[in-house]
Amino acid sequence: MIDRYDAGSGDRGNGYGFDSGSIAKTVVAAIAAIVFVVAVYFWSFCRIQVDKGEFVPLLHKTGKNLTNDMILAPDPEFSGPQLEILREGRHFRNPYYWSWPKPIKATVIDQAEVGILIRKYGKPLPLGDVIARDKDEKGILAEPLTPGRYYINLWAFDVEEVPMVKIEPGFMGVVTLKVGDWPENPNEFVVKEGERGTQPQLLPPGTHPQYSNRHVHMVTAIDVRSQKFEMRDEYGVTFLSKYGFGIKVEGVIEWAPDIEKLPELFVKYVDDQDLKKSGGIDNIQRKLILPFARSYFRTIGGQHRAVDYIRGDTRIKVQNEVERRLRESCAAEGVLIRSFVIRATEPPPVIRQQYGRREISRREIDQYEKEIETQIGTIAMEGGTPKLDEDGKPVLDERGKPIIEGGTPKLDDNGEPIREGGRLAKVIQERSKDREMQRGGIREMVATEVRAGEQYRAVEVTKAEKDLAVAEIMLEAAKDKAAQVREAGTAEAAVTVMKNQAEAEAVKAKVTAFETGDKYAEYQFIKKLSPGIHRILSNTEGPFASLFERFASLDDEDEEASKAEK
Repeated sequence: MIDRYDAGSGDRGNGYGFDSGSIAKTVVAAIAAIVFVVAVYFWSFCRIQVDKGEFVPLLHKTGKNLTNDMILAPDPEFSGPQLEILREGRHFRNPYYWSWPKPIKATVIDQAEVGILIRKYGKPLPLGDVIARDKDEKGILAEPLTPGRYYINLWAFDVEEVPMVKIEPGFMGVVTLKVGDWPENPNEFVVKEGERGTQPQLLPPGTHPQYSNRHVHMVTAIDVRSQKFEMRDEYGVTFLSKYGFGIKVEGVIEWAPDIEKLPELFVKYVDDQDLKKSGGIDNIQRKLILPFARSYFRTIGGQHRAVDYIRGDTRIKVQNEVERRLRESCAAEGVLIRSFVIRATEPPPVIRQQYGRREISRREIDQYEKEIETQIGTIAMEGGTPKLDEDGKPVLDERGKPIIEGGTPKLDDNGEPIREGGRLAKVIQERSKDREMQRGGIREMVATEVRAGEQYRAVEVTKAEKDLAVAEIMLEAAKDKAAQVREAGTAEAAVTVMKNQAEAEAVKAKVTAFETGDKYAEYQFIKKLSPGIHRILSNTEGPFASLFERFASLDDEDEEASKAEK
């Protein structure tokens, strides 16, 4: 309350109209207002609220100016973008000195990726370097960021998210170091560990984030499983035989890279184009395995005739030798040959046709020889031993009989080999049985006829006795007639005797020509038997021909004897 001033009053203050209580209130109110204004100012204009997973970079408005080669303030004394960032929480900055953008999301690296940091500030890299090694150098950092959340000042760094290196099962990773010291020996395919170039160590199957910075490491996944190389069509092998005929071979080679020599194998034979096309497999097959295979086929396969490749034994022999040399040569280059199989060989058509005709003739000969053995049997052997298989059991032939090795042929009384089995011997035996049966039937017929004759004789004797009397009467007349008949019969008998003697002399001459009667009887037997034999296949030499040779000579002697008799 302000009172009016009263002149002459002893209280000077009151004379001016001021109240001490009101002044205090006014001061408190003013302070409170100032505090409120400052609080509102700080809360509204100086407060920086950063939520979870975000950050805020700062820009200093006052201080020293940045030089032309600086893009980031090294400390708060300089104006411009600061390295410091504000992470999650509540922060206060004076907007007169500082400015800041809206909160920025933190960088999140997914599980299958890594982050490559590129520092934007610092000293330039030395000439030839691509990786920032020191903390005050700008450029690409060697250590990649593993999966996770990172608060990275994007004014100071760039982040390049790339897939993480992953080696699948059945593969191994070949590591090429792009940075580092130059190798001591630049002529080596694989350098020492830590030197720039292809490293000696391999990456096993799995994920490898520490090797995922493509500016530092190049990791190439190489299939180390077994591969099959089909040698056909454009990859087929053609070579000349011993006498200059072209032979075409198709085969299959199973191989796998040698893990211990995989880095060297990769450097020598794999390029980028082949990696995209076949993962490096095609170059190894075309540039390493195929030239070795062609070379060995020309040197080893050219030692044999073209016809030898139609049979299996020569092909197997060449296959084994080529496989042995392939194993040795490819192993030295880092390739392990698991197996090699010749699937087909193709000699010239002329050779195949000639061999086909020869094989048909050979099979026909075998067939005819077996048919001959079937007809006349096999030569019996004595003193031989049965042929045994791997289990010690006798080896049987097509007829189920043991095969005898060694020994000597059994001979008959005439020195001819004795034959066992055979259809001809069975036929002779059956014919002999049939003849004996026929003889038995004839004997029975004769006996029947004899019995009938005896009965007839009894009847006739009775009749004869009755007729005896008549005969005696006629005897006298018959005597005269008998004398005449006797004389005629004597003359006729003399002629018959002479004729029989001539025939006997002819038979005697034949028997004499055969030396013995047994041989003549055998000749007559064979002569009767021969119409029943339709075909005998044999040459003019050998044991079978000797059976009939002597009969040919006997026929000639027989003809000569007949001519002599006439």
